[in-house]
Amino acid sequence: MIRFLGIVSLLCGVLIVGIGLITKDRIKVNQDTILRDSLVQLLPGMTKELVYEIRDSGELSISIEQDSRRKHFFAGYDANEKLLGLVIEANERGYADTITTMYAYSLASKSIIGFTVVESRETPGLGNRIGSDPGFLANFKSLDTTHPIAVVKHGTKTKPWEIDAISGATISSRAVGRMLAASVQEMTPVLERNKERIERGN
Repeated sequence: MIRFLGIVSLLCGVLIVGIGLITKDRIKVNQDTILRDSLVQLLPGMTKELVYEIRDSGELSISIEQDSRRKHFFAGYDANEKLLGLVIEANERGYADTITTMYAYSLASKSIIGFTVVESRETPGLGNRIGSDPGFLANFKSLDTTHPIAVVKHGTKTKPWEIDAISGATISSRAVGRMLAASVQEMTPVLERNKERIERGN
């Protein structure tokens, strides 16, 4: 019995490793497709993109091949090489699991100008509406980041830095608010320090 279980365990291990190797390239292609679609959605009219990696010193370097282990962001430019905006990845624990998102940021207006959910396991019909509810997504057409971002009760938004929560999905809405507030606070000093370089695209 012990020998049999050992053989079964060995076979299972080989199968898991084999399937991982077989599907690795396909998973990478799918991830790249999702990334590209998200960039185009967040920055309409984009014809050129650059990936900037953030060094420990706060300086930037242009990455030829994205390394997800290092802090980075995307810069999108139009056909005239004018900066359209930046796309930054952010994540936060929601009601059910970690919510992974991407948001577009304008250096000119210092505001969030777009938002999309990349991965979420929030409650269907409630929390998962953070990626599809038109009213909620309208928060991110021009969300002021010069003030601390705040999530308010549905229907009570009065300030440009407030996020109008989804009724019945307060936890997920607040998770989005926390992730954006933390990301903006971390990224803004680096972006402002390197603003002219990013605008030039070099």
